[in-house]
Amino acid sequence: MPDDIASGAVKYLSGFSDVTSLLGSFSGSDPVTANQGKPWIFNADPLVDLEGTSSVALVCADYGGWQAPPQLGTWRFGRLSVQIYADPARDSNLNITETSALTIARGNAVLAAMQFRLQRTDPDTVLWGDMVTTGCQLLTDGPWLAVPDGDHMLVKQTFYGVSWSGWTDESE
Repeated sequence: MPDDIASGAVKYLSGFSDVTSLLGSFSGSDPVTANQGKPWIFNADPLVDLEGTSSVALVCADYGGWQAPPQLGTWRFGRLSVQIYADPARDSNLNITETSALTIARGNAVLAAMQFRLQRTDPDTVLWGDMVTTGCQLLTDGPWLAVPDGDHMLVKQTFYGVSWSGWTDESE
C-alpha cells in the first residue's frame, strides 16, 4: 500500500536523529520486536500511554487538503497535522518536577528540530516513504494546551501544507 502524507512523514522524520533523540522510545525489551527502541513518532494515533513518562511524542495525521490542485495536473496539496505531546518531568513517585514553562521548552525543542526537517526552502523532490514530495511549508502553529485528564501533559498542534506529485516504486 502506498504511503499517505502521515505515514510518509513518520518514515521521513524517523530518519533524523536530531528529531528522534528528543522523543521517548519503546524499550529495548518491548514484547513487539518491531517496536524495540523505536522512537515515538506515530501515524494517526499515539500508541503509548504517555502520561507519567516524562517524554515527548509526535503524532502525524492526514488532515485533508489546503489548496485545490491544478486542473489536468498531477500535483496534490495535502495538509499534514503534527501533534506534539509533552509529559512533564516527574520523579519516581510520578510527582511533577518541572514547571509548565520547562515542559513547553522541551516540546519546543522537538518543534524546532521537526520544523528544520519539514519546512522546505527549495523545490527539490524529497521522498517521504514512497511519496514524492515537492514542497512543505508551515501553515499554522497552535498554542500549547493541557491534555484533558493528562495530569499536566501538554499538546501542541501544527499544520503543514505538503505538495506532492505521486509515488515511486523505489523500495525502502
